Amino acid sequence: MMQRFAGVGARVANAVRVSKELVASGAVDETLVWSVPRGALAFQLSLPPLDRIAFDYGEFVEGASHAYETLHALLYRDSRPGDGELLAGTCTPQIARVLGATAEELHGGAAPVRYTLEDSVLARRSLSAVVVDSFASPRERDLEYTLRGYDDALYLADGAARAALLDATTDELLALRRSRESGAAPPPDDGAAALSAEFDVLFESNERVSVETGPAGSVVVEKRQVSTWRFVSPSLEAPEWRVAKIF
Repeated sequence: MMQRFAGVGARVANAVRVSKELVASGAVDETLVWSVPRGALAFQLSLPPLDRIAFDYGEFVEGASHAYETLHALLYRDSRPGDGELLAGTCTPQIARVLGATAEELHGGAAPVRYTLEDSVLARRSLSAVVVDSFASPRERDLEYTLRGYDDALYLADGAARAALLDATTDELLALRRSRESGAAPPPDDGAAALSAEFDVLFESNERVSVETGPAGSVVVEKRQVSTWRFVSPSLEAPEWRVAKIF
C-alpha cells in the first residue's frame, strides 16, 4: 500500500514539475487556461509514452501560432496560385477542403458579400489538451483517422457508398484489434506499432474585419476571436503536424 501511495506521489510531483515547465516555456498561458485543465494536461504529459519523448512544447505552440496566422490570413485575402499547395502542406485533406471552400465563400468572385481582414493581432495562445494514441500498426492508425474524419475518404463517398465504406472501415478496424487481443499473429503487412498525437491549441485574437455591403460602402466589425485548433501528427518519431480540426 505504501509503495502505491509513493508511486502516486511521484507522479503528482512530476506533473507539478511539468506544469511549471509548460508555463515557463510559453506553451501554456496561465490567464487563458485555468489551473485544473492545466494540471490535468501536465499530469497526462508526465505519463508514458510522453514522459520518454524529447519534445519542446513551447516551440510547438510557437509553430502552431504561425500556422494560425498564415491560414487565418488566407481565409480573408484574394486567392493565390500557391494556396492549394499551402493548404495541403499545413492541413489534413479534409480541413484543407473546408478552409478552401470557406475562403471562397468569404472573398471569392461569386461571394455576395466580401469580407476583408484589416487587422488581426494574436493576443494569447495556449496548449490546452493532448491525446497520444498507440496503435498496433500504421494500418490501424489510418483506419481510425478515417473514422475521425482526418481524411476525405468518407466525404468523397456519398449515400450507400459512404455507409458501406463506414461499415467496412469499422469492421476492418475491429477485426485487427480482436486479432491482436486474442494473441493471433498480425498479418504480414501490419507493420510495427505506431504512436500518433493530437495537440489542441487555444488561440485568442483581436480582429477588425471590413464587410462590403454593396455600393453604399462597407461596415467595419471589431471582435475578439477565440478558437481551438487541433494539430495531428501520425508519428512522434519524426512529427509532421497538420491542422485537422478547428473548433
